[in-house]
Amino acid sequence: MEESKSHSPFIDFFEIAKTITSTLDIDALLKKIGSAAEKLTGTAASSIMLVDDDGKNLYFKAAGGEKGALISKLKVPIGEGIAGWVAANRELLVVQDVKKDPRFTGKVDKSSGFETKSILCVPMILNNELIGVVEVLNKRDGTSFTESDKIMLTGLANFVATAIVNAKNTSLQQNLFTNIFEILTNAFEAKSSMLSGHSFKVAQLSTAIARELNISGKEYKDVYYAAVLHDVGFIDVPEYSVIDHGVNKTHPIYGAEIVKNIILLKGSGELIKCHHEFLDGSGFPEGIKDNAIPSGAKIISVVESVEDMRFSGYSEEHINEFLEKQKGIKFDPAVVDTYIKNLE
Repeated sequence: MEESKSHSPFIDFFEIAKTITSTLDIDALLKKIGSAAEKLTGTAASSIMLVDDDGKNLYFKAAGGEKGALISKLKVPIGEGIAGWVAANRELLVVQDVKKDPRFTGKVDKSSGFETKSILCVPMILNNELIGVVEVLNKRDGTSFTESDKIMLTGLANFVATAIVNAKNTSLQQNLFTNIFEILTNAFEAKSSMLSGHSFKVAQLSTAIARELNISGKEYKDVYYAAVLHDVGFIDVPEYSVIDHGVNKTHPIYGAEIVKNIILLKGSGELIKCHHEFLDGSGFPEGIKDNAIPSGAKIISVVESVEDMRFSGYSEEHINEFLEKQKGIKFDPAVVDTYIKNLE
């Protein structure tokens, strides 16, 4: 007899749990959770609803199934409907036939066109704080929800509550870091009128070019942080070096050293160090060439030159002529073309 290839759903649970912990993107996280809930319980649809800021309503953060996209803007008052009852009472609820339960309002069905027949809904709670609810709808095989379904969804909800809070906290930490970086940038730019506002102009134009070049995700964030902090090394440079002697050739190294132990900036340090390097090896601090220069640093290199020329009073026509002459020599051709065609 051929050995069965089926395996315990608990294996699926732990595989899904491992996947969930690998992302801090809340939207992506919740899509994974919804798919996991449907898979583990054999249901046709799912939804994940979070408590809003005032604590009075649940809103749909993610919804699976073919009608999921239609309910993304709906809110459910806590205490109303099946999900609202679960949130208010902080208890699991199984309704095998919604037509026989007075708590079922049918409002969401009317908005989505989905016909709910049965529901299993579980609260997400962490440290006695209600995060939201997870619900799955309509067993695909037409059977009733089982104890195994309850255990699976409860375990997933408890685990997910932690993951959501962690992701939110990480987002708050990143926002805090961003504000600190901006304060830090203002501090070193105050050393010279030549630097005032420079870093944010470089960041704005660098990220615009990155978007045009389809750079996204962590690589895009690395470009942003590196562009904001590309001159942070001037903090370790005596004031006269900035004002009286133009560009100090050690500041990229100092800047990379300053950020190297900050986890959020792990990918930005090399861009900071290389933002004055040129394709032909004539840049500094190490004189590296071509592919040895990170792509993000190539963007910042072009933008830094553009902003320096603008500060010196050069016209856009003169700047474009200079970039064209140095395209493929000092500057990356794709970056130059993107700037001239789309962003000047």
